[in-house]
Amino acid sequence: MAFAERWHPETSSFHLSHSEITITLDDVACLLHLPISGTLIGHGRLTKKEAMEMLIEELDVDLHDALEEVERIRGAHVRFSFLHWRYDVELLTTHETAGDPVEVEIHKERVLRCYFLYLLGTQLFVDTSSSYIDVVYLRYLSDITRVHKLGSGYTSIQLS
Repeated sequence: MAFAERWHPETSSFHLSHSEITITLDDVACLLHLPISGTLIGHGRLTKKEAMEMLIEELDVDLHDALEEVERIRGAHVRFSFLHWRYDVELLTTHETAGDPVEVEIHKERVLRCYFLYLLGTQLFVDTSSSYIDVVYLRYLSDITRVHKLGSGYTSIQLS
């Protein structure tokens, strides 16, 4: 959090007590061992309606809960507490449907989507609110079998 408090977005640098430093893409690649070659991820902002549709499709949220969530947060975002609730619901449903391997797999994927979206919001794309994440990141979690390829095939996230 100390770095986040010292970040100056207008200069893309951190202001520390002894000097100003600039973090480059090469620095990130070296320090975090992330590849900097591949396809650029680019996405725009979602409307509330698109966010609701994505919550319904990817996390099996009912229409009322999806509408309530986007209205409560006033945008195409989802709160971490909401993700935690969906995680618990899907995990319980996974145990309840233990006799049906197809249903178990469907609910496991939803559990993983909730977990990965939570991780993205709390560890990688942390914003000043620290309480929600943009629903747009669910796009990259729709095919859970390809999640492992995100780190090796994409250069960076471009927000517009």
